Amino acid sequence: ADVVGEMLPIVDNLERALAAAPESDPLRKGVELIHKQMMDLLRKRGVKAIEALGADFDPNFHQAVIHEPSSEHREGEVIEELQRGYLLGDRLLRPAMVKVAKGA
Repeated sequence: ADVVGEMLPIVDNLERALAAAPESDPLRKGVELIHKQMMDLLRKRGVKAIEALGADFDPNFHQAVIHEPSSEHREGEVIEELQRGYLLGDRLLRPAMVKVAKGA
């Protein structure tokens, strides 16, 4: 679990690189392949991402870093995922850092 947890910042950085790279960037394909390879490796080890967006805030799986008034979302709904969280089997490796809606 410790080694897998240490790999998560690498996954985060690959995802940041993909978000910043335009589709036309020739290096993007290489980063996509490395990201896929890393995610496949984590899946084989029993790691899965926490589905946070649109879910009700759950302090067992989410860390609320921002509360934002919203008339478009339910009170307590996760409206943005700032950093993906992960489980190793049923064990929490890292909570998802999220923005949560509060009543407007």
